[in-house]
Amino acid sequence: IAIQHAECGMYRAEEIELAQALAHHVMFATHGQDLSEQRRQGAILKERTRMARDIHDTLAQGFTGVIVQMEAAEEALLEEDPEHAVRHVRRARDIARESLGEARRSVHALRPQALDKAGFADALRNVIQNRTAGTSLRTDFHLEGEPRHLPANVEECLLRIGQEALSNALKHAHPTEFQARLAFDSDAVRLELYDNGKGFVVDRVNDGGIGLLGMKERAEQIGATLKISSEPGVGTKITAISPYQPAAG
Repeated sequence: IAIQHAECGMYRAEEIELAQALAHHVMFATHGQDLSEQRRQGAILKERTRMARDIHDTLAQGFTGVIVQMEAAEEALLEEDPEHAVRHVRRARDIARESLGEARRSVHALRPQALDKAGFADALRNVIQNRTAGTSLRTDFHLEGEPRHLPANVEECLLRIGQEALSNALKHAHPTEFQARLAFDSDAVRLELYDNGKGFVVDRVNDGGIGLLGMKERAEQIGATLKISSEPGVGTKITAISPYQPAAG
């Protein structure tokens, strides 16, 4: 910052003090603008991350469900069973429409439709049944304890974790069984997800950016712990534990 006096001569003490005060004001204003821009960029990045995660949790998982149903339809046609083939095609269509609707809702940061239609336990059960209906995958949903009302963000994050675990199992593990256990313990809600698929080495997995990482981020959002256990040829178990917290409102 440069200040030039219009007259020749020495600066008086009060002029120096004024110049210093002006310089400080300019520096503070500039610093404030920098902080404001940093906050703005941080908010933009946070929203982009949210949208990328939500789109993955809707469209990508929906596509997995569509593929599973179309493969089942193909098998039915090979077995000369057009009636079952048509059912699978219709399920694939319904999943595609549902996923598109969820993607649109996520753009506006709206609550998943499954949670608007039913309570958390029923919503999770319905998602598992709808995505695997008519396939050879055996599913089991087990509820323990008395269901409690959970904050909306906890329900959404746990539902998304369950969806991602199922999607990963269908897409990568090719299991014959998928089990979900939802337990309302005395101090926390616990979600356990297990498949008997081919498994993987957890420390060596290359997630590609959103799948397993998305589950970890969602667990962090609600202060939950997430444990992923898997071994090749054994299967995969995912456990999310979220301590109870007061419901909003």
